[in-house]
Amino acid sequence: MAEKRYVGLGKETTFGTAASATRYIESVESIVPDQGWIIPTPVAQRAYRKKNLGKYRGSGNIGEVNVEPENIGELLQAVMGNGSDNKSNPATGVYLHTFTPQDTLDGYTVRIGVEQAERILPGCLCNSLKFRFPHEDNVKAVAAILHGGAIEAKGTLGTPTLSTLQPFPVAPVTTLTIAASDKKAYVYDGEITIDNKIPDRDSLGSRFMPKIRQGERLVAGKISAYFDETTEYDRFLAGTEFALIVKWEGPVISGAYKYYLEFHLEKCVYLKDAAPHVTSISEPLVIDAPFQSFYDSTWKDITVALQNTVSATY
Repeated sequence: MAEKRYVGLGKETTFGTAASATRYIESVESIVPDQGWIIPTPVAQRAYRKKNLGKYRGSGNIGEVNVEPENIGELLQAVMGNGSDNKSNPATGVYLHTFTPQDTLDGYTVRIGVEQAERILPGCLCNSLKFRFPHEDNVKAVAAILHGGAIEAKGTLGTPTLSTLQPFPVAPVTTLTIAASDKKAYVYDGEITIDNKIPDRDSLGSRFMPKIRQGERLVAGKISAYFDETTEYDRFLAGTEFALIVKWEGPVISGAYKYYLEFHLEKCVYLKDAAPHVTSISEPLVIDAPFQSFYDSTWKDITVALQNTVSATY
């Protein structure tokens, strides 16, 4: 049976000019188009009579996506920026994609299959990408999309090919270190967000976003951990920097090489509330510690490694 509900992504050569999908994602989406009608408030009569088209924008999410070894690459490239994928070839048929943040972003066309038609959204930007690591589920991702480079169009349904690879399960995590100390036994939940804070700016020349602009980039997250030791609380009180490394492995690709996804944040600090609070004795003591990542000359504010069999650069 042909898939009639899907999300496709394709990187654009020219911002706002529709591109074919290079990757399809099995995911829900909620991108809402808005014609931006400018409607003057009536004065002489009760009825509304006048209107003009205003700026065209769409916004919403792709996800939550069950993160698989291939489908997350396009979203990582979209949020990290133009040329962020530094691909290497460690073994025959094995490709390591290392993403580091850049100062220019790529435009993407999002194609949404909805049974009766395909919605075509040229000129999309990935405003943020949040990864969640819920202890009872798979690794999840949500991409916040800003659409404004060109108006949405209607097309015929595509013929998507969806990956058959299993998503990365949160447990067991291969590596989870804080300041080079193994924390797999303590941490039960977490999240990391890359936020481009794209300024939604207009010009007098068009109803659409005239060009891609960047705002500040914020990399932040949260660690939820059992209060079995005071190490993270002490780190918060002292204002000490720490490195956070999280890695999940999938099946074997070839020999000793496996699919994997790894996050490396070299300079983080806890922002607040890294302390336990008194709860019922029937509940474990936990901390929910928000943190922010800062720039490091080697690792930037975040580096993400994705090893798979995709031979092309994302």
